[in-house]
Amino acid sequence: MGETLRQPAPRSAVALDAAVVAGISLVLGLIRLGKPSLWLDESFTAIGNPITTFTGGYHWLYYSLEWPWRQVAGQSEWALRFPSVLGSMLACALLVVLGHRLVERWAALVAGILLATSPFFVKWSQQARGYTLLVAVGLLATLALLRALERGTRGAWALYGLAFSAVIVWHPVGGLLLAPPHAVLIGQRRERAFPHALLAGVVVMVLGVPWAAQIALRSTGADVAMNWLKFPTAGVAARTFLDVSGAAGVGVLLALAGLWLLRRRGERDLAIWLGSWAFAPFVLALVVSLVRPVYLDRYLLVAAPAFALLGAVALVRMSVRWRAVAVAAVVVASSVGLVRWYGTGDHGNWRGEDWRDAVATVDAQRGAAALVVAPWSASPAATYYRAKPVSASTARSIWVLVWSEDGSDLTAAQRLGAGLAGHRLVRTLGFGKRLRAELWTRA
Repeated sequence: MGETLRQPAPRSAVALDAAVVAGISLVLGLIRLGKPSLWLDESFTAIGNPITTFTGGYHWLYYSLEWPWRQVAGQSEWALRFPSVLGSMLACALLVVLGHRLVERWAALVAGILLATSPFFVKWSQQARGYTLLVAVGLLATLALLRALERGTRGAWALYGLAFSAVIVWHPVGGLLLAPPHAVLIGQRRERAFPHALLAGVVVMVLGVPWAAQIALRSTGADVAMNWLKFPTAGVAARTFLDVSGAAGVGVLLALAGLWLLRRRGERDLAIWLGSWAFAPFVLALVVSLVRPVYLDRYLLVAAPAFALLGAVALVRMSVRWRAVAVAAVVVASSVGLVRWYGTGDHGNWRGEDWRDAVATVDAQRGAAALVVAPWSASPAATYYRAKPVSASTARSIWVLVWSEDGSDLTAAQRLGAGLAGHRLVRTLGFGKRLRAELWTRA
């Protein structure tokens, strides 16, 4: 791996390229940013703060940044989502910096553009969640690792330990998925790693591992909120793989071509490292899901930079004739993907939850009827849109905002808990595939 690192480019060139891709990411991230209504997880961001989430959730570092931003910018949909746009800009710029260390300048610039224009990455840059910022933190940790391998000092390795611990604290699954490519890189340059790499290990064991352990302990048991997750189907896994690789499947072909071109030019270590970064997280996520199913899409964003780098190598180094075909395919696939993403309705969202219209419609019709949200864990979404729900009611007429991942009916236990015993369903209004409003009256 050491022989593949290039001499640093002039700082002006790196800064210019990073600014270009950050600008592209900003423009794409701002389009329709505030129009779709929040979906359930985004509503948790609206109420999250660093105090209550310190030992109670996965996203403590994210909320620690988002909370002070909310005090300044407010809590509109646009304001809540904008930090994710900044995360995308930072991630794309950092990828350019990393690319300048690994490949030629044009490939570094193209890698940043591929990531910035990936429909899947743009999608997550427009969510009030911390996943694009997770990618940025992961890239910072990767740059810190390269620096530690080059300098070999205790200070450089301690800094890497802090950076990788930050990835784990930001989201333990993200740290887990990024660990294999980091281990591969350390193994390739093990003569530069030891003994000081042990210091990084100590830092991670002291700061990162205990955080991940307490999260893992609270993620097991009968009452865990994510127990409904199932092992991903072949269709879900394939769709996620194509999405994360970029450009609606074209990214996979480009990544394979990039690996072949790297090996052809004798950059075997770089090919192995980038290949492990791109593909190992998918394998590991599927293995983990055998024990505890996890979301594939959002966590696997940590692999997107590797696909972008490999795709850029392919586009820059392939013959002129094939490059024209590949560029055309990327432009068409990315454009179609972005148009489809931006085509989401102004009020609904990609998760099929139109909380804005649901609350407005029910408020306009409910009169003296009570308002209940089932399950109660979904109530922050209704509260965000200024509803005042209760967990249960004894009123004669009750409106229930029902959220479910699969659109299923209320269970008997949910009806009893909401106070619907002796009531009958008289009206149902749909607000997306995961959200509906039901009017129940006493029989």
